Amino acid sequence: MQFRRWYMNDQSIEFGKIKDDSTLPEIVRKSFRVPVKDSQNVWVKIHNKKYPVLDICLDSIGIVLEDKSAFTIDQILKSCELNIFDLKIKDLNGRIVHFSLSPSKHWHCGIKWMDIKQKIADQISKIVAKMKEQVLKDDTILFD
Repeated sequence: MQFRRWYMNDQSIEFGKIKDDSTLPEIVRKSFRVPVKDSQNVWVKIHNKKYPVLDICLDSIGIVLEDKSAFTIDQILKSCELNIFDLKIKDLNGRIVHFSLSPSKHWHCGIKWMDIKQKIADQISKIVAKMKEQVLKDDTILFD
C-alpha cells in the first residue's frame, strides 16, 4: 500500500464562496474572558444579593447561579456593584446576554455592562490585564 502526501497547493478540496447575504449571525468576541480563581474577592451584587464571578473581561462578566429563574435573557440590571479585590465599582447597569448549564449542573449567566464610563472601563481593564497575565503564567487552573 502506498500513501500520497497532500500539500496545501494540491487540488484536494473544492472551496465554494459563501453567499454575502448569509443568514448566519456574525459572532465576534472582542476580548478574552479571564477565569476568576478567587470568588471570595471577586463578586457582583445584584438586587442586594452577592453572586460569585466566574469570569471577567473588559465589558462583561460571567456569574454562577444555582437556579436560572432569578433572571431572564435581555433583562436589564440596574445599580449593580462589582467588587474586584479592593476595587468597588457601584451603579453599573447591565443586561443578561446568555445562560448555559455547566457539567456541574450550575447555571452560568453572562452579563454585559451598558454605558460604562471611560474611567471605570480603564480601571477594569488594568485589573483584567493583571488577572490575564496571572492566568497565562499559572497552569493549574481548572475549568468547570
